[in-house]
Amino acid sequence: MTVKIVKAKKYDVKSLESLIRDAIKDIGSDLKNKKTVLLKPNIVIAAKPGSAIITHPAVVEALINVLEENGFEDIIIGEGPGVGADEAKAFEVSGYSKLAAKKNVKLINLNKAERTELKWKYGIIKIPKIVLEADLYINLPKMKTHGQTAVTLAMKNQKGLLSRADKQKFHKLGLHEPLVELARVIKPHLTIVDAIEGMEGEGPLNGKKKKVGALVIGTDQVETDAICCDIMGIDPEKVGHIIEGIKQNIGPEVPDLIGDDIKEVRAKFKQANEKYGKFLNVYSWRNPYACSMCIDSFSLAVRSSIWSPKYWLTFLPRFTYYAVLKHLYIIQGKHAKIPDMKGKVICLGDCTREIAEKNNLRHIKGCPPNSREILDNLR
Repeated sequence: MTVKIVKAKKYDVKSLESLIRDAIKDIGSDLKNKKTVLLKPNIVIAAKPGSAIITHPAVVEALINVLEENGFEDIIIGEGPGVGADEAKAFEVSGYSKLAAKKNVKLINLNKAERTELKWKYGIIKIPKIVLEADLYINLPKMKTHGQTAVTLAMKNQKGLLSRADKQKFHKLGLHEPLVELARVIKPHLTIVDAIEGMEGEGPLNGKKKKVGALVIGTDQVETDAICCDIMGIDPEKVGHIIEGIKQNIGPEVPDLIGDDIKEVRAKFKQANEKYGKFLNVYSWRNPYACSMCIDSFSLAVRSSIWSPKYWLTFLPRFTYYAVLKHLYIIQGKHAKIPDMKGKVICLGDCTREIAEKNNLRHIKGCPPNSREILDNLR
């Protein structure tokens, strides 16, 4: 198990190709006698390549070039965008549809992929068949902070492999522990973290771009995540799923690090607020029993309203009123608590139905609510 840090200043395919080629050789990753490969980037929503929300397609293109040099004949890019996201739009806006066409490789929506049942700690989990059948599975996360799990890196990126039902169940289990169990069941052969530009603060969608200027490439996802945390100035022992993965021997306790000195690329990342996410005067209250899908749906609804003229005179004025002049509090998940602050409270998702009924609060149903429910019910 080895991790290599390589400096990478910009998203130039040719230079990235050289860096990835050398790193794969240096960490001893075996590409011989393999023909099929699944590449799993992070494409959670429809976001542009330079947004720092998604894995930049230039990194994936450079990797594809290296794989082609090594005789790979069946290269597949696969991702299951977040629940509620327009999947076709996510692939188009992110540049992955264009990349797949350019390189003549397959682009698969894992949310609709054929699945195989595997046993795990919580019973049965359904994993895309292509993940298990590929000769090589490469995890390509983006370096970002996260409001619920502190960071989202290789272990967290694997959640995109899950079916909608498993994603819903996954979050309700508490996130950190099931991330560890998923890492036990599915182990990428190689992880390449896009840390050329990451995201700090209110990640994974609403944070700020953070320049790091590196790729982090490793053969073990837990080990690679721990090194990434060090780069981000975050103690991996304070990240539940990473330290638990180390304790359970899924990853090594002491990383084997080669390449550039970690001090040369370290960039202190601002972490998400532990109590709530905030945009202007809109607060999304954290809840350890809540999944991220409800607030992700809310964020997607707000974004989509900007491009939908039908909501310019309905949703947007109301949202702006609360965001700028008043306060809007969004609560979600089982055992949600009402903030002891003045403002409008919205109970988001099926888990909050009882607290909404008991306190006569606005409730938006769904698991998670779809964008239309959200856009039509903020009043």
